[in-house]
Amino acid sequence: MDSAFNTAGALGWHELTTHNTEEAMRFYGEVFGWQFRTVKMPHGQYHLIENQGLGIGGITDNLIPSLPSHWTGYVTVADVDLVAINAKKLGGDILFGPEDIPKVGRFCWIKDPQGAIIAAISYLSA
Repeated sequence: MDSAFNTAGALGWHELTTHNTEEAMRFYGEVFGWQFRTVKMPHGQYHLIENQGLGIGGITDNLIPSLPSHWTGYVTVADVDLVAINAKKLGGDILFGPEDIPKVGRFCWIKDPQGAIIAAISYLSA
């Protein structure tokens, strides 16, 4: 069975960028019973969200301090660089990336012409 991590167009990862990761983990841990595992990433610590042992998302420091804390969905794509080019052609902005995530894949954040933010990600082959 295919998963959201290998199905193009699927929304498979959810990430909270926030100005207070510790407070966010405390809140969501209590509300949903999530556990967290912290890993080191190029931009600092990243807190993997685990639900019943499965990774479902992450919490990280806000990469764009002027933005309020927010959730971003990650859509699986075959070629994140091509998606970024197409998004720009269609009037969107690339807020971050495309950039590699070590041992994970390549991603970018896209702001659509109406101002909504979503991310695209190409995962490394398993």
